Amino acid sequence: MHIRDERAFRLAESLYPLILGSDGFVAEMDLRIPDLTFTGPTYNMEAFFRPKVYARIEAQLMRSFHLDIRRYAHLHPLMIMSAITQTILSNDHAVSLDEHLWSFGAHHQINMSGLETAEEQMKLLHAIPVSPLYKNIKDISRSPQALRAFTHRSIRYYLEGDIYSLYTLTKASMHQLRRAVIYERNHRMAVRIHMYDRHKSNFIAVGAGHLSGRFGLIALLRQKGWGVTPYTWRH
Repeated sequence: MHIRDERAFRLAESLYPLILGSDGFVAEMDLRIPDLTFTGPTYNMEAFFRPKVYARIEAQLMRSFHLDIRRYAHLHPLMIMSAITQTILSNDHAVSLDEHLWSFGAHHQINMSGLETAEEQMKLLHAIPVSPLYKNIKDISRSPQALRAFTHRSIRYYLEGDIYSLYTLTKASMHQLRRAVIYERNHRMAVRIHMYDRHKSNFIAVGAGHLSGRFGLIALLRQKGWGVTPYTWRH
């Protein structure tokens, strides 16, 4: 959903009629708000490690992922990890799939909104402790194949529509972050979806990792009385 890989975009054409037939388009985040990616505290990954260790991490990330960590070292480490993952996937499109679908809806003058604000997402990001994530980055630099395998499994589950396997894979990788990054956000999004007028149709686009599981959006919406039926797209 949040990637620019052509494989994910294969699904887009099947979604256009659903968007055009909806009264509103609801993204995971309201993309009308200015990009706040680079706002907030400034981080210093280099200061976290001893100079020799940081130099080794820098060299290993460049060798394995062709990523110059100096361009990202001032960002929250979760964003650094995202940047590393993006190097594994293809960047075939200028924007991610969710941005592309947003632009499609806006172009056709659909009523646009989001389940979360950029401010909410940035507040969550900056509340996440950095130390465990810096250590994860060090582990990635030492064992790049583990991240490659994880990323390729994730995209395979996504393309197969296997949301449960994608959820379990994501949950296992999140460790101490799963409550704040997955569960609490799912509850917040479910409450906001439940507030929409049931007499109107809305195309709601969220990351696939939010859908399945005991605290996933599907289960939470069913608890609130919504019926949930899977849609089979055309390949």
